[in-house]
Amino acid sequence: MEHNKFKIIQSSFWFIPTFYGVGAFIAAIVTLLFDRYIIQGNAIILPYFFFASYDTSVTILSTLVSSMLTMTTITFSTIMVVLTTYLSNFSPRTLQNFITDRITKRVLGIFVGGVIYFIILLLLIEESNKDTVYIAPVFAVVYAIICVAYFVFFIHHVSNWILVGNLIHHITSNTLTTIDRAYLDFEEANEGEIASWDSWELDEIKMKSPTTIRASRSGYLQNIDIPDLIKLATNQDFIVRLEKDIGEYVDEGTIIFSYWSSTTKPDASKLLNTLSLGTERTTDQDIEYGIQKLVEIALRAISPGINDPNTAINCINRLGKVLSRLGQKHIPEPLYHDTKKNLRVITKPVTYSTYLYKSFYQIRHYAREDVSVLASILQSLEIAAEGNKHDTHETIWEFGQFVIRGFDPNVLDEFDHRYINEKLEKLADATGFHDAYQPLSRE
Repeated sequence: MEHNKFKIIQSSFWFIPTFYGVGAFIAAIVTLLFDRYIIQGNAIILPYFFFASYDTSVTILSTLVSSMLTMTTITFSTIMVVLTTYLSNFSPRTLQNFITDRITKRVLGIFVGGVIYFIILLLLIEESNKDTVYIAPVFAVVYAIICVAYFVFFIHHVSNWILVGNLIHHITSNTLTTIDRAYLDFEEANEGEIASWDSWELDEIKMKSPTTIRASRSGYLQNIDIPDLIKLATNQDFIVRLEKDIGEYVDEGTIIFSYWSSTTKPDASKLLNTLSLGTERTTDQDIEYGIQKLVEIALRAISPGINDPNTAINCINRLGKVLSRLGQKHIPEPLYHDTKKNLRVITKPVTYSTYLYKSFYQIRHYAREDVSVLASILQSLEIAAEGNKHDTHETIWEFGQFVIRGFDPNVLDEFDHRYINEKLEKLADATGFHDAYQPLSRE
């Protein structure tokens, strides 16, 4: 899974700053060569005031190096303040969203590149005679102006990022992107082709004992390369079953693959290379991880120490949007076949009800006496029902009843009952279960 390894490297915090640092080093060498072989110490191409003497050049570059180091330090300090805020107010899992933000890494890369650019110019610039002038300091000043502009932009960017509403929006957008990447719309999915093979093949292999392959290292399962698995299984003529799901923690030595083969023995190393394990979960293929981030922010908001139900309601509304998008998607059976309709890969099954339960079961438990949170959950379920196909309406209605059963109606006042019943009735209308609707009573 070499492309996934490259993707992990590319998404790491140091990749873009390193790229900018190497680019700045090359740019400094090119600038010095241009100064030495094109300008050759004379004020040509540009007016004379664009050039500087040796002493002036050294003074400018020295000042820029110290200034850029100060700006870089402030940038690092700002990043640490944001990370501390995320840890204390939101969730440790949300740190990943800020650290992997390309703008943050790009600004840091520009500052690191600036320091390298100025130091290389200062180190390699040479004095020849008193009449020699240099254009390198002008390029350095232009770079410094760009850095100042990016510094102002970064402060604005951080001030927006630290707002919980923008963080919730960013997490939701990432989760929706993962959903669109993982599943097809009902209109796009060729359901006839997906279900074209008979289930007797699956029943037949279940009667045989599989051979197992164990994990060679530990970590969270971040990516599964299904096309590569199908290709391997087709070329070596075997059926493989993945025993772990995306986002699960895999310990070294635990069974991760089971396979059935009547001829050759599959190459275990090639099978393991189709998986990507890491020290933490990612939202590249892990939809539940994006949902978990929103849930954790909601739980932190309704905790007694923070007591911010409006932030929890914002998260719950976004969960409704995520569930609405999931309801519009075709979640296929966890069975994959080759071009000849032969079963090749079996994965862990996942259903819409699984995502629904993972979205609200913790919130339901910890906010069982909060009327506003209960009402927002019912409204979120209404959003999910209105935005998707009828296939999920029964599941949503049954889950709404599950949520209601988690609250004690005896602790609710008359106005609370009236408010909750309004939300429950709207959910019944949205799911088509108006006949099954029964108002919540205190008896």
